Amino acid sequence: MQFSTIRIAAGVLTAFALLGVPWLTQSVAADSARGASKIVFVCEHGSVKSLIAASYFNRSAEARGLPYRAVARGTAPEPAVPAPVQEGLRAIGVDVSAYVPKLFQASDLEGASLVISFDQNITATVDDRVRQLKWDDLPAVLTDYARGRDAIVTQVDSLIDVLARGRSP
Repeated sequence: MQFSTIRIAAGVLTAFALLGVPWLTQSVAADSARGASKIVFVCEHGSVKSLIAASYFNRSAEARGLPYRAVARGTAPEPAVPAPVQEGLRAIGVDVSAYVPKLFQASDLEGASLVISFDQNITATVDDRVRQLKWDDLPAVLTDYARGRDAIVTQVDSLIDVLARGRSP
């Protein structure tokens, strides 16, 4: 059985892999082997949750030698990245001061092996063309940056762990 959309809570991806439910790991890893290595994170403004997720994902994937690259998109992009997000990402060495949030479009699915949304209904755009996960109901980042960031990083770390296992024999 294959699912295109799943609600993922912290650690569920890792639990799926450990419990022998490898469809996500195998499918995304197989897509990567075929060259589809883009992960698309989508939030409302494309400048907060998705940008934090993509930034942490890219750092972790590179550090672990994984062949994936993430991008951030928004369903209603803001013109700039909010100051708390700029400051928080700058603290880890990521400069997004010149980053301009981009609208999520069907063309973003080209070369993508996975799309992850934060509280956004993007099913019509994704339309089963790419595997989709929903990371809904995470804490607000602009209200409490550390708490929101930590919740996103926990999700990203679980995803990175699953992807790393999918590449291992």
